[in-house]
Amino acid sequence: MTSVNAVTRQIAALEISNTKKPASTARAPATKQAAPPSGNFTKLLTKYAAPNPFTNASNKPTNPSSLRHPTPATQPAAAKPGHAAQRSIDIGSYDGGLEIDNEKRGERVYGEAAEELALDSSVSKKHPTREWSLHDFDMGRPLGKGKFGRVYMVRTKAEPKYIVALKTLYKSEIVQSKVEKQIRREIEIQQNLRHPNVLRLYGYFHDEKRIFLMLEFAGKGELYKQLSKYHRFSERRSSRYIDQMADALIYLHGKHVIHRDIKPENLLLGINGELKIGDFGWSVHAPGNRRMTLCGTLDYLPPEMVEGKEHNEKVDYWALGVLTYEFVCGFPPFEDRNSVNNTYRRIAKVDLKFEDKDVRLSEEVKDLITRLLRYDPQKRIPLTEVQKHPWIVKYRPKETVRDST
Repeated sequence: MTSVNAVTRQIAALEISNTKKPASTARAPATKQAAPPSGNFTKLLTKYAAPNPFTNASNKPTNPSSLRHPTPATQPAAAKPGHAAQRSIDIGSYDGGLEIDNEKRGERVYGEAAEELALDSSVSKKHPTREWSLHDFDMGRPLGKGKFGRVYMVRTKAEPKYIVALKTLYKSEIVQSKVEKQIRREIEIQQNLRHPNVLRLYGYFHDEKRIFLMLEFAGKGELYKQLSKYHRFSERRSSRYIDQMADALIYLHGKHVIHRDIKPENLLLGINGELKIGDFGWSVHAPGNRRMTLCGTLDYLPPEMVEGKEHNEKVDYWALGVLTYEFVCGFPPFEDRNSVNNTYRRIAKVDLKFEDKDVRLSEEVKDLITRLLRYDPQKRIPLTEVQKHPWIVKYRPKETVRDST
């Protein structure tokens, strides 16, 4: 199978001119839109992750034939030189998993649930796409399994043959778990997000039993697997991830989106190792910014959620502090493997310790973690200040500019 690096080299060799800019969405007034990615990464987005390939330019739903005969308005100008090279990219061997699963699991749903889960991006009011079906893809290797189905690497059959990750969700299992509204909300939130460190949802469609999500292909996979492999990351690597996280969270909060489940398992890595926030299952669009629902992962819950109090976007500040600690130490700061209740107590008391003899941390990273993990949400360091923190600035690549004024 062609390696990720080989894919990058082949794309770079095409010398594609990036004439079409990705669609962008304005940030909150306090921040400026992040600079678009450059170099090989821009070329990769243009040709494979496809920043804007499936949008219906006329803003009206089209029939399936429009994909097979793209109009000049929707086909990237630089697509033709790369056609042969794209066909040569190995997406891996399909294992027949969708057919096997469809025989063994899931049932057709009816009534209100069927209407709730009849999700199709071609009839979306904000960003309608072309009409899609499973027959429009060449199936590739499995990328993983989720609670409600599998994820596959696929390529569109029509030119210019974009590569995406296709995620399957079984409707009846969603209904059994009573998360119809949550799934619908997750999809609606993610479809409207445009940021280089947020996993893109390009489109979605459904059949009698399943929902299919067309997601950006994160070439280097799950960050959690990297963390498990190395146990912990260097401060340099951790700092660069947290810098990207802060920028993405500023963007999300500017859209009144609180993620509420930041953790390594919900983060992916792009083809150049850039971080991507995925899985918006617990996210909420909350213009009022006050919520009461207890959700997320225990080790990452802030005191206000543990104590059942109202919470706002600053729960993500706390989670960023926990994430920073886990990156550099290899385990969450308040984890007690012997007792869930002890974990709750340590969170509520903010029982933060830096005592691992095997890990020597800089005073700078300790300072940032301490300033994020404050009991009072109002006293947590703002994300714009995180971007200016000495530990972040120290390791930021020179070519990266963060304007947080």
